[in-house]
Amino acid sequence: MKFPQHLSITIANHFNGRAYKLIPATEVSSETESLRRIASICNEPAVYEWLFRSRLEGRVYEEEKAREWLRVSRDEWFSGTHFVFAVIDEQNLVAAACDIKSPGPVAEIGYWSSEQHRGVMTNAVKALCALASAAGYQALFARTKDGNVRSEAVLRRAGFEKKPSQEVGYQRFEYLISRETGPNQTLHLAAESRGG
Repeated sequence: MKFPQHLSITIANHFNGRAYKLIPATEVSSETESLRRIASICNEPAVYEWLFRSRLEGRVYEEEKAREWLRVSRDEWFSGTHFVFAVIDEQNLVAAACDIKSPGPVAEIGYWSSEQHRGVMTNAVKALCALASAAGYQALFARTKDGNVRSEAVLRRAGFEKKPSQEVGYQRFEYLISRETGPNQTLHLAAESRGG
């Protein structure tokens, strides 16, 4: 499964209508301001608690970790093994991220978003599902830790269905993509080519 390297999909914040762009993480700047923003988001209480406290053994998510995340995202994108997308704001800084964790045809997705940009994640996940459908994926799934009701709500709004989980401490959600009708939700997304 492959995705265009240079794409930009406009998505709206469902709370305030503010426009964002979903782009491949390969397009994200590794300048200091960008790294600072990524580290700041990953240290926000909700993002840090759900995703990084255990992994980092309680240490702060540093800018160097953001630089490593961008480098690994680029390497895995170009090797075709993992596809990370960033949601950028009007300043071209990261506001959120989502990913497809394998080349398919069935793959896990993940995501995180800044509290300051609440309302953007549902449409980002919907756009990710449309991209996966166009790339030939048959199904996507996501796992949420028990009690992460905001993440579960994002998945439900994006058309995922809760399924029995075999993994203790996690909920499982699935999204089936039909070849005849496309993804669960009909999406009208305009991908703009961005040179290169």
